[in-house]
Amino acid sequence: MNTRVKRRITTAVAVLALATAGGAGIAAANGSFGSGLDDGKSLASEARITQQQAEQAAQSAAPGALNETDLEKYKGDLVYNVDVGSKDVKVDASTGKVLAVNADD
Repeated sequence: MNTRVKRRITTAVAVLALATAGGAGIAAANGSFGSGLDDGKSLASEARITQQQAEQAAQSAAPGALNETDLEKYKGDLVYNVDVGSKDVKVDASTGKVLAVNADD
């Protein structure tokens, strides 16, 4: 393989890597951590913390893999309901405080 072909392949791989990294950065900036909101998208404008912040708080409160995240009302407050491992973690959507850790239903 000649030098010119190697250079083109190297350039193509570098461009692909940069495009992939840029897409991940855009997703994080939009608060799209995990797989996105499963339910409650219409409530997203009322939240003061991002989905990513809520998921990080939930993972600090319960061990396990991150599953789905919803926005919902809980005892009159807007919360992110984050499924972490075998637990449902309720995170206040205004403060980021963990309000409850329950068995996943």
